[in-house]
Amino acid sequence: MDDILGKYKDGGINYTFRYAKKEDKRKIIEFYESMDNESIYFRFLSFYKDFSSHVEKIFGEKNKYGFAVIGEDEGKNIAALGENFSYSIDSAELAFIVSPHHRKRGLGTIVAAFLILGSYIRGIKIMEAYFHAENSPAYKIGLKMGLNMEFEEDVYHGKAPLEKIYTIALNALKEKGVQVYLDIKK
Repeated sequence: MDDILGKYKDGGINYTFRYAKKEDKRKIIEFYESMDNESIYFRFLSFYKDFSSHVEKIFGEKNKYGFAVIGEDEGKNIAALGENFSYSIDSAELAFIVSPHHRKRGLGTIVAAFLILGSYIRGIKIMEAYFHAENSPAYKIGLKMGLNMEFEEDVYHGKAPLEKIYTIALNALKEKGVQVYLDIKK
């Protein structure tokens, strides 16, 4: 269970959360390709379609402190995906997307919490996120995770020191009843 971050059950479905590996590239691309236009727009803040290049950036050398978290259902299908982009120890940007078939189950909160905890473990100082103004579920998750949200044009920009919010993320997982296997010690 070394690579498993946590397990969660909702609506009779068992979910497993883990760090993505390079072997997951094709699976992540296919997940993005299966999403509707609105989901893609809310995730990328544009009608983005170059998923191959995007996935390469997740695992690229420049994303030195970055990583991705996959939430899978029992059939090993991606139900939720979170990404952390960080080119330095100073800050990281989190982003996540949940399959429409698995929404309203808390998966966005869980993935965001694991991104925050993974960043904290890596020693990153500041967590940031950008959410489209019409994406109220993501905005609410940002607030729940302790991000200080400011409105900038059509986007909410959230930001907070990881030292202050990692316990919020850990508590959110406990509240959801997630079995956490991640070692939080830095």
